[in-house]
Amino acid sequence: MSKLMLTGCAGALAVVAMAAASAAQAADFYKGKRVTLYVAASPGGGYATYARAIARHWNRHIPGVPRFTVKHKMGAQGLVAASYLANKSKRDGTELLASYREAVTTSPMTTTKGVHFKPTELSYIGSADQGFGVCVARKDTGVTRIEQVKTQPLKLGATHHRSLGYSSAYFMNNMFGTKFEVYHGYPAGSAILLALERNEVNARCGWSVSSIKAMKPTWFDNDKVVNILVQLSLISHPQIKGKVPLIMEYAQNDEQRQLLNFILTPQSVGRPYVGPPELPADRLKLLRASFQATLKDPGFLKDAAKQRIDINPVSGEELRKLIDDLYKTPKDLISKALAVTTKSDKVKLVKVKIPVKTTKAAVTGTKRGGRRISFMDGGHKVTVRVSGRRTKVTIGGKKAKRKGIKVGMSCAFTHQGNGSRAKAIDCD
Repeated sequence: MSKLMLTGCAGALAVVAMAAASAAQAADFYKGKRVTLYVAASPGGGYATYARAIARHWNRHIPGVPRFTVKHKMGAQGLVAASYLANKSKRDGTELLASYREAVTTSPMTTTKGVHFKPTELSYIGSADQGFGVCVARKDTGVTRIEQVKTQPLKLGATHHRSLGYSSAYFMNNMFGTKFEVYHGYPAGSAILLALERNEVNARCGWSVSSIKAMKPTWFDNDKVVNILVQLSLISHPQIKGKVPLIMEYAQNDEQRQLLNFILTPQSVGRPYVGPPELPADRLKLLRASFQATLKDPGFLKDAAKQRIDINPVSGEELRKLIDDLYKTPKDLISKALAVTTKSDKVKLVKVKIPVKTTKAAVTGTKRGGRRISFMDGGHKVTVRVSGRRTKVTIGGKKAKRKGIKVGMSCAFTHQGNGSRAKAIDCD
């Protein structure tokens, strides 16, 4: 064997050895560690349901079997959590984020307020589910097709302007002549659902099929309560393909198709799981592989089926490409998309006033040292946030710390519904 061939073999063996050593280091890193998985959304909704299900199984697929802790970091439709991940979190893979899809896609392109990061610099691990958003209307409205909303206004419940539920009313009214009225200011999707049930609003758009299945499975399987009017996504959900039209089918020219493609790209990102910038390459590779393994785990899939959540995985590499391609969008198209989703004299805006109520109930759950307290209200589980400064907590008539609230205590909760911050908690 020639000296050149021996040198080449030695070099190849050295590369293999280095790769093996790198993989071993990544594998050993998590032994005895705790991984914090932040959730940008409020407790009780689809994002939280997915994150907690995944966290229960993910650690088993990571060498070293680290412990997972789920924490909620809400604000500005995910921008607070993403900014924290980009600027303050550890860069070693022990702090990860279940992000709002818009926060790492279109929001930073269409606003500057609250954006302190670059989505292209984040580390993309994968997504549990591609987004399949839909518009629904209460059955008693008689509206079954989006064309009918051109003559019959619908009251659309929404959180705020960065959500698809809010912006969809704008682009559909602007582009297709519908007459959606936006009732905005609900603290979370669960609050919109309650308003829909009470007929305070009679429509909801941008609602993920996976969330419907998790929260109201019979609403998707039959049409006794709501009608599905249109799909707000780039591809059809398998169960309603050919039955419910895609919004793209209403596009009348190339510009409208380009605008819809930009607006709806976040749906393809689905429910993204993200790491911080500068995450070591070997650790990112390990997290991506373990995440995909989790989504194929029979135990996890059984758990997901029990909670009625859809699993349509997107790999970290695919997310990376989607984000990179999105950020090549021409500035003039971004400007047009911003205008069509936020500006119009064709949209009636109504700021909802969420009533403050007091519920007397037993505490059914506490988390994070009393930062989250759960109880039952009218047959529904309610989880409220408890602020150390802004929530007045009393136990036995005396001022107390939130960590003093325990399961089984009888308390009077002054709140604005699931996901809201409690104004006061008075326990016996």
